[in-house]
Amino acid sequence: MSAATLLLPLTESVPGLAAPCPMHPAVDEVGVELARWARGFGLETHPSAGFERMAGRAFADSGVDAVLLFAKWLTWLFHFDDEWDEKPAGRVAETVENAFARLARIAGPPAGSRPPGDDRFTPRSPVETAFADLWEATAGRMSPRWRRRFLAGLAAQGRACRAEAENRCAGRVPSPGEYPRLRRGTAGPYLFELVEPCLGVEVPARLRWNVTWRILVDACNDVTAWCNDVASHPKERANGDVHNYVTVAATAFGLSDGGAVAWVNRRIARRAGDLRAATGRLPALFDRFGLSAGQSRQIGRVAYAFLAAPRAQLEWLLESGRYDGRGLAAPEAVP
Repeated sequence: MSAATLLLPLTESVPGLAAPCPMHPAVDEVGVELARWARGFGLETHPSAGFERMAGRAFADSGVDAVLLFAKWLTWLFHFDDEWDEKPAGRVAETVENAFARLARIAGPPAGSRPPGDDRFTPRSPVETAFADLWEATAGRMSPRWRRRFLAGLAAQGRACRAEAENRCAGRVPSPGEYPRLRRGTAGPYLFELVEPCLGVEVPARLRWNVTWRILVDACNDVTAWCNDVASHPKERANGDVHNYVTVAATAFGLSDGGAVAWVNRRIARRAGDLRAATGRLPALFDRFGLSAGQSRQIGRVAYAFLAAPRAQLEWLLESGRYDGRGLAAPEAVP
């Protein structure tokens, strides 16, 4: 049984997690193409991972290209994430820092402006080669401003993963106060920038940095990251990994596993409420910024993807073979 079943009580208390997501009709074709792409870059992915199904739910009403591009990025992100979560490199801060620096160079200056013979820009590993392919397919669709946003998110993840490595090495469990921001960084902030190129929409800078939009994006990040923590806790605990919200709660408050899961679930429910409330404020915000009806519809598609993401992820967590649910008690009531 998947540990993701411990998230099911949320479907009764969180409106955004209650209703099943529609699935993109071409999800099976996307899965075949995704597997071919991953094999081509040496990214060994178990068939039960089902990243195309998460993308197919998040972009159920979009074109096949949108689903496939996002599924590729998800596949890449989880392989990259496993470099730190499941291997000794995740405990060596300098190794983490160097890996992110190499990705930044690969995504940096255009090929024609790079010094000839400088292999610092040449992908070496399957993860780097796949990243270069995805960056080439994605960045050309977007403005320099968006590309800077993506790279800033990549740098933020690098800083968070370095801090995570230092904590792992020291055996230090983050406090409940510091963990949410740290987890938001390790989740990959750039993942939430990818909705725009997948949909062929770019959110104007003045809206992108508005507090309501920031809450929308950050709340989506938090809800999906914390749900992932509940589902992955048995696996990460078995690996001795202390960077998990369930572990953080259990350590800080002296809770059992079940009590810690219930505590995290309550935080998820509250943050999902922030996500829903921010979405409800968008029509008035669009009017205030003077967006046309067409612009509002296009940007609304981006917002809807954020609103749909938590339920899409929950369904994926329940059906994916990525996480093993052994060893975690049922959630207890927490006052």
